[in-house]
Amino acid sequence: MIASNVFRSARRTHDMRALRAAAFAGVFACAFAPLAHADIAVNGTSTPTTYARGRVNSYLLDLHVISNAFAGVDALTFQLPQGVTLSAVRKRNTFTFCSDIHPLVSGMGTNDGGWYQLGWPALDGCGSFAGSGDPGEEQIVIVDLDVPAGYSGDLPLTVHALGDGNGDPPNEADLVITLGDEGAPTQPIVATAAKLAVTAMGNVQSAPKITVGNAGAGTLNYTLTTAMSDGITPPDCDMPMTFPWISLGSTGGAVAAGAHEDVTVTFDANILVPGEHTAALCVASNDPAQPMRAIPLRFDVDTAICMAPDRVFANGFDDDSDGSCRRTLRTFDDRDAFMTDIAPDYETNPFTALRTGYVHGPLRFGSAYPYAVTAAPSNDIGDFYLFDGAGELSTVSASDASTLTIRFTGAPVTAVGGNVWGQMFQNLTSIEMNLQPPTSIRIELDDGTVETFTATSQQDFRGFASTRPIRSLTFSAPEADVDGNYMWSVFDNLVVGRAR
Repeated sequence: MIASNVFRSARRTHDMRALRAAAFAGVFACAFAPLAHADIAVNGTSTPTTYARGRVNSYLLDLHVISNAFAGVDALTFQLPQGVTLSAVRKRNTFTFCSDIHPLVSGMGTNDGGWYQLGWPALDGCGSFAGSGDPGEEQIVIVDLDVPAGYSGDLPLTVHALGDGNGDPPNEADLVITLGDEGAPTQPIVATAAKLAVTAMGNVQSAPKITVGNAGAGTLNYTLTTAMSDGITPPDCDMPMTFPWISLGSTGGAVAAGAHEDVTVTFDANILVPGEHTAALCVASNDPAQPMRAIPLRFDVDTAICMAPDRVFANGFDDDSDGSCRRTLRTFDDRDAFMTDIAPDYETNPFTALRTGYVHGPLRFGSAYPYAVTAAPSNDIGDFYLFDGAGELSTVSASDASTLTIRFTGAPVTAVGGNVWGQMFQNLTSIEMNLQPPTSIRIELDDGTVETFTATSQQDFRGFASTRPIRSLTFSAPEADVDGNYMWSVFDNLVVGRAR
């Protein structure tokens, strides 16, 4: 990464000096010929070109900074309509002629922000993003926009470039990219848990709920059956099977748009031998994108006998710290489904207030549900590196031993979820930054539960809702890619609260 950038910088600097030398040579050859200077300009495109309501949307902007005077951009900022806010800005593939630039990020969580050179708004003569003659210097950046559910219609994203003072004024340019509205859903969308795990002592019944919601339009009609599952291979929901140790409170229903209903799934340990027992709950519906959703069920029966199987514990939790006889954990891979399972007093954190640079932990967040985040391994310069504009939490380095841990320090937390993925802030084989390749993610809860999956983008989500307090979660990306690069494990947009 460093060697590639040094080579590229040296080559581009040499090219720039040669061009400027040629221009000045032309002036001396013809004393009355003016040196051509062009106002700064910016053009470019966005991928994608639409937005989804009620989401953080990510855009890859392929920008070109145009200047015959080789002016650069001191401040590259983004303006949005009221209500829409910047969640993060990141560089993908950018270039500058300068070696002494120090761009800072500001305005995250607002509708006006981006990169600012030190000394802004003064023009300092050396821009953070280089420009060159038509068709311009390519500068590829990533911009994340948080679009509220109530926003509709076209969304104008204004890219504002403030030049560094080279060339004739005015040294400013705007590019307006119009993002189209994907619109509200027109079909039912099933929203439910991805997994259900229950642990119980050998003489009790456990009756957790599964929530079936409709995150789309119209009426969601669904039916429930059970099928065989080994907990590893996908179950065959086309071959339903009943189990004497599982009973359903309902076998189907109808859910209006934006609503949800709870279905009780009763597990009976009295008729099972101790050990792990598996099955699947099959949700068939009129969701055209997911006409069948299979939810793996795991029932762990303990050898111990519960001395008070009907006891209600004073702290309101069915947890093992109180001597409980049973506990339940629901896992979610969909934010909409998770949000139907959390009580309304939850707190969210987009981490937009994080500064750039090396930081020692723990970092403390939260109000009603306080928590501390630590990173390993620890370094003299810091445990975290908060990458410029990322607005997300990650470690100071990437390796098979790098981890992020959230520890809840106040009121009991029984529901927590967020976006989790792997990010290549830097890599050994390319000058590109902030790539999000497929990454094996590992999440471990304090009770030993391990969730693994392959994340492919920052939209990947994992959430947990439990009948016992969740005291900590540890995130890692312990596997390298084929080139030996480890990804940084990253989490963002954290939601913390109580299971409903």
